[in-house]
Amino acid sequence: MSELFDQFVVEAQELLETAGGALLALERDPADRASVDELFRAFHTLKGASGLFDMAPFTRLVHAGEDTLSLLRDGRRSMTPELADRLFRALDQCARWVAALEDTGALPADAAQAADTLVRGLSGVSAEGAAGGGEAAGETDAFPWVAALAREDRDGVGMAGAVLTAIDYRPDPECFFTGDDPLALFRRVPDLRWLRIEPAEPLPALAQMDPYRCMLRFRALSGAGVEAVTPAFRSVPDQVRIGSVTLMPAAASAAATAMAQPPAKPIAMAPPGSLAAAMLEEQARILDLPGSAAEREARGAAVARAVAAILTALGRPADRAVVAAACADAGTLRRFLAADLLEKGPPENGPPEKPAVAEARSASPRRALRVEPERMDALMALVGELSVVKGQLGPLVRRVGDGELARDMKAFSARLDSLVGDLRHAALRLRLLPLARVFDPLPRLVRDTARRLDKTVELVLDGAETEADKDILDVLGEPLLHLVRNAIDHGIEAPERRAASGKPPGGTLRVHAFQDKGGVVVEVSDDGAGIDPAAMRKAAVAKGLLAPDAAAALGDDEAVRLVFAPGFSTAGSVSDLSGRGVGMDAVRAAVERAGGRVEIASTPGSGTRVRLSLPLTLSITRVVVVEAAGSFYGIPVVVVGGVQRIPRAEIRGVKRAESIVLRDRVVPLVRLRRLLGQPPDDGGGHGRGGGADCVVLAELSDGPVAVAVDDVGERADVVLRPMTGVLRGLRGYAGTAVLGDGRLILVLDLRELL
Repeated sequence: MSELFDQFVVEAQELLETAGGALLALERDPADRASVDELFRAFHTLKGASGLFDMAPFTRLVHAGEDTLSLLRDGRRSMTPELADRLFRALDQCARWVAALEDTGALPADAAQAADTLVRGLSGVSAEGAAGGGEAAGETDAFPWVAALAREDRDGVGMAGAVLTAIDYRPDPECFFTGDDPLALFRRVPDLRWLRIEPAEPLPALAQMDPYRCMLRFRALSGAGVEAVTPAFRSVPDQVRIGSVTLMPAAASAAATAMAQPPAKPIAMAPPGSLAAAMLEEQARILDLPGSAAEREARGAAVARAVAAILTALGRPADRAVVAAACADAGTLRRFLAADLLEKGPPENGPPEKPAVAEARSASPRRALRVEPERMDALMALVGELSVVKGQLGPLVRRVGDGELARDMKAFSARLDSLVGDLRHAALRLRLLPLARVFDPLPRLVRDTARRLDKTVELVLDGAETEADKDILDVLGEPLLHLVRNAIDHGIEAPERRAASGKPPGGTLRVHAFQDKGGVVVEVSDDGAGIDPAAMRKAAVAKGLLAPDAAAALGDDEAVRLVFAPGFSTAGSVSDLSGRGVGMDAVRAAVERAGGRVEIASTPGSGTRVRLSLPLTLSITRVVVVEAAGSFYGIPVVVVGGVQRIPRAEIRGVKRAESIVLRDRVVPLVRLRRLLGQPPDDGGGHGRGGGADCVVLAELSDGPVAVAVDDVGERADVVLRPMTGVLRGLRGYAGTAVLGDGRLILVLDLRELL
């Protein structure tokens, strides 16, 4: 695939995301003109860009969407949920096609059939809008100058009532320097019936006129169809408007002339960076052309104007005198452009006259610099290894002893620690992305799910700017979608039931993200019915998960946590939304595989809150080093709730089980030696500590557990390596790691061990 094709795929994905957000906003507020324009702009740009490639079904579908949105813009159609559904289906199909293009480079075999079905649906909407708009036919109202044609022009074009294709082309003023020839474009238009060229703006005096600046507008009519005419203008989709019109009789056109309004401004789109770069390089090539001194001077002045205009369009205007000096020759111009890029960097915003596109681009973290994930992974691996090697310097410095050399080495070690820490932080920042990436699909999911269930749900997103590692975002995606869907299906009640409970008819679903203790936390809460512990106990017994006595002995919090049991469900029937009992179990498994934990709290009648806690990154893991039977192990900090020494007199024993009381709560206690199958110490199973046991409080999804160890060491950042060889299938271990002093440790997975 070519670089241009790859760029189309990336831009199409971004435009589809933009269109989806604009359509959601428009459905909420049908009078939002800005959302209509943004949605129309996305369809328009997709139509023009797709025309560069052999993907007629894609172009036909987005063209039909653009026609429908034209009716909305002109007030001939109003936004309804049914219309939104049809547009959403079109966007979904385009998204699937773009995914296929990215994977295979071609549309699926059934693309034409799928496009026909969706186009018929959108065309039905357009026909309804046209029928409601009086004598409007096709897009005639979008080209009012057609109705104002003089009788002699009309007679030369064709019969009254004929359907023609109208072309309204306003070339870029600098088009002569980008390789565009407006007249050459019209020579490629099939069955050209009529062409008028007129000033697009008042012309200056002859002495001030710039012969290299195009200030013309081209209007034309063709007897060929829109699809036959569009390819002629595929290189300038943002500068031309093309549509079908019906030529009215001369008598009817007289009234239309009086009512004609100026045509809408062409849809303005920011030029892609690669196109701007090609345009600038073309200017440098022009300076390389041979010629007399007078010819080179004239070319230099023209090139300077073009370069200044391109830089202004890119959002980095330069002084014209400086640009003129840089255009003395091609080499000087290239050096000037390279220095300008290094000094100012990529423009943060688009051109001033294109705010909608500029805001959309600056809001997305994926539109700056794209780097292959493999390169980022390699960088993080090297940073992790460097952190480990740096840690080995500390013991060496301590072995030097005292003296001037020791002081110098300690200062060097401290400086190296600081630099490695800064490097690690900077490398990690490169992989951090805002959670907006996983938040973006939620509004659409809430809208579709609520409509299917006949519920009214308001989604509140908070903390979308919170950043986490890309791998963490990949982990969060599916669990978050399930929690949101589950809250709407099981949590938020139907409007009539809410009204009977004294609640507002519409429920509120809140997704809140923030950073906490070096990790990222996402909370999903609703104001629905909550979880009834009694119903949970009854369902657990009915499904054979618990004996009646065991279920009755469960506290309310423990009963609520039964939702994480494999195969557990309280749904009365199975649907494509719920009822299979695999959802919450899968959520917990996915989060815990990434080193995180899931907590749930619920109040019957008031709602439920699910909290997902994950590390900030998977590349470097922070662990607490513990000792048991002379061996060292690591426990991920993300599950450590605290470390303290418990007097042995406070440890309660019931048969072979032990427990302690922490914060007025009974917490089970397990001994790491016993978990790992190691012999008890000389104190009869108790660790060292002069009458007290060292305990690590592990915060697990099923509740806190105290883990007794022989001793607790430092906290360390380690690069976690997966188990290999004969150890690959060993349960209870997350992997291996090397400490800064060279010691090899096993990192424990307490969830599996316990």
